[in-house]
Amino acid sequence: MDDINQVWDRILHIKTTGRDDSISDFTRYPYEPTDYPVLARLCESGYIGKNNTLVDYGCGKGRVDFFVAFHTKCHAIGIEYNPRLYERALQNRKQAPSGKRTEFILGDAVDFLVTPAVDRAFFFNPFCTDILCQVLDDLRESYKRSPRNMLLFFYYPS
Repeated sequence: MDDINQVWDRILHIKTTGRDDSISDFTRYPYEPTDYPVLARLCESGYIGKNNTLVDYGCGKGRVDFFVAFHTKCHAIGIEYNPRLYERALQNRKQAPSGKRTEFILGDAVDFLVTPAVDRAFFFNPFCTDILCQVLDDLRESYKRSPRNMLLFFYYPS
């Protein structure tokens, strides 16, 4: 019997399984995809809908972005600093049914400009607390510039 993560990868026409430690260190952690049952619970919560924009910090191969965009019809932005994982996310985007509702940015999370459209953020333990604090400051500053309802989702935070 197939693992649920492999089944969902097939349904979404993507390849996101497997851990990647290739350029992780003490500040940026290895790629390890969020399990689909966790993402299903998030989508069923009602906290994300088609009018939301989710930013996924440390998106890796894009699993969160594709799954959440597929189920909620939201716009998803994945930020990834590892060029190899970023390229995999772009390849996945070409085949994914929800690919048009996703975008990926190669870069450091602290350099990402949080636009007023961003009102949801997902963190699966992507980096150390120093970087997390900088990212949270950026989200806070964006909120101050454009007040809006914002929700932050943490899965295994530092």
